[in-house]
Amino acid sequence: MTKKKLPVSVSRPELLDADGRDQAFRTLVYDLLSLGARMQEVRDRLAKVIDVTGPQYAILMAVAHMQDDEGGAGVRAVARRLHVSGPFITAQVNLLVKANLVAKHPNPEDGRGVSLRLTEQGEAQLEAMAPEIQRANDTFFGSLSVEDFRSLAEIVARLEASTELAVRTPAD
Repeated sequence: MTKKKLPVSVSRPELLDADGRDQAFRTLVYDLLSLGARMQEVRDRLAKVIDVTGPQYAILMAVAHMQDDEGGAGVRAVARRLHVSGPFITAQVNLLVKANLVAKHPNPEDGRGVSLRLTEQGEAQLEAMAPEIQRANDTFFGSLSVEDFRSLAEIVARLEASTELAVRTPAD
C-alpha cells in the first residue's frame, strides 16, 4: 500500500519553507499549542495559592489591572480583555464575590452595568503572592531580550486580531 502524502497545511508563500513544505509552520503551531498549555499550567498553579480556578485567577488579575489603569472594570471590558463571553465572566465573578475577592459597584457611566473592583481581601491576596507571580513570569519569559519581548508582544497582538476571523470562518 502506497502512503499518500498529505497536502501542506498553509498556502501563503510567507508561511512555507523554501522547498514548499510546511514543516516550520507545523513546528510553530505545535510550539504555540505547547506554550499555551504551559501558560495555563502556570496560571492554574498560581490560582491554587489563593484557592480559585485558573479562569478566576485571570479575572482577578484583569480586574486588578483594569481598576488601576481604568478606574474600574466592567464585565464586558473584562470579557473582551480575556477573550471570553460576558455570561462566563458574570458567572465566575459571582463566585469571586461569594469568596469576598471581588466587589460589584454600580457603574457611574452606565446605570445598568456594574463596575468590578477587588475587595481588600482580594488585594491582600494578590499582594501577598506578588513575589510568586513575578518569579513565574520572570522565569517563563526569561529567555527574551527587551527587543524580543517588544517584537513578540506586537506579533501576538496582530495574531490575536486575526484569530477572530479564523474562528468564525467555517471549515469546508
